[in-house]
Amino acid sequence: MKKVSKIIVILTTIMVTFGTSGFLVYYFVFKDNASTIPCVERPFTHYPVNMTRLTSLVPLGNLNPPDHTYPTDHMYFFADTLTYPDGFEIYAPGNMTISYIRKVTYDPPQGVISTDFTIDFDVCKHVSGSLGHVNNLSAYLLDLVGEFGEEYGDEVWSYSFAGRTYTSYRKRVNVNVFGGDVLGRAAMGGGYDFWLKDDRVELYWINNDISEYFQHTVCPLDYFIDDLKTILHAALGGWIPVDPPGYCGKIDFDIPNTAQGIWQKDVWSGDSVEEFGLALVYSNFNASKGAFSIADAGNSTWDKNVYHFTPTNSGFMNRNFSQVTNDGNVYYYLCEEFKIGMIYTKVILIKMTAERELYLQFVDQDGVEIPADPTALYNQVLAVKYIR
Repeated sequence: MKKVSKIIVILTTIMVTFGTSGFLVYYFVFKDNASTIPCVERPFTHYPVNMTRLTSLVPLGNLNPPDHTYPTDHMYFFADTLTYPDGFEIYAPGNMTISYIRKVTYDPPQGVISTDFTIDFDVCKHVSGSLGHVNNLSAYLLDLVGEFGEEYGDEVWSYSFAGRTYTSYRKRVNVNVFGGDVLGRAAMGGGYDFWLKDDRVELYWINNDISEYFQHTVCPLDYFIDDLKTILHAALGGWIPVDPPGYCGKIDFDIPNTAQGIWQKDVWSGDSVEEFGLALVYSNFNASKGAFSIADAGNSTWDKNVYHFTPTNSGFMNRNFSQVTNDGNVYYYLCEEFKIGMIYTKVILIKMTAERELYLQFVDQDGVEIPADPTALYNQVLAVKYIR
């Protein structure tokens, strides 16, 4: 009884001190946090979206420079906005504690979206995640968190990236929700993002300064119970089936002393290295397809694009990135996007000059076919230097 009495006294004191908002203060301060809860193998027991409106899932590692020059560390859940302009409801996939809710504004808007929300959560001691591009919070959550702004004690920061200014208002909360609880609506702009991190999983990058936000990334689908996981895997790719079937993507491609992995421009300025990055990786829709993801390399006709090729295991044409080393050779890539009819008029040339140094050169023959040995076109003065 003494313990209960103490809690009542504390709660009464809070109610007196903070008025009608006292209960919310108690709710946020004293509720258990999921970071102390032991983890089970499959904590997700409910679908995260209204499945009747889900059209596709995009695997980890999506490439969309300059915003996502490096393989993206989250999945996308898409609805058909022509059929469902109001998107779909999103649900807590399992029991979890919401730790932060962020309101984000975009200037200029992203498509038709100028404001949305991100929900950060903890599932258990090791597993945490985020749901991004939530268009509207549920009435329950919105009433709970109230207004956003620095005057309400929120963390506020703003940054610019690829010509857009982002302003984020982050509110610290401690809200327990249960599997199947409605969290809001999303996909009014097409889709929403699902991040999941497990600190028991260690991914590898050569330069951890570049990849610090990507650490511990896992495929969210692997944390759903079997029946749900099977159905969700069937939605991977949607109108672009993934290869191999069920492939959930990959983001950690770095291999030391090879070209494979993520790079940054030798000289750059701005808020994000990714805006000046380069990824020599593989498609998240087809794991056997090589991909150049190029952000701002200083060549407007080539920049902010992804180029694909079919890798080879010998010679200097379309060589597997994992087999390109600091061996003094120039390698050339005839990508699918460069072919006009039966000929190639463009080529990418790369050469490693040190273990963590690479030059990349774009060559455009202005409609003229590339020569049989395009490595002779390599000119390091015209190439872009990347490091990692």
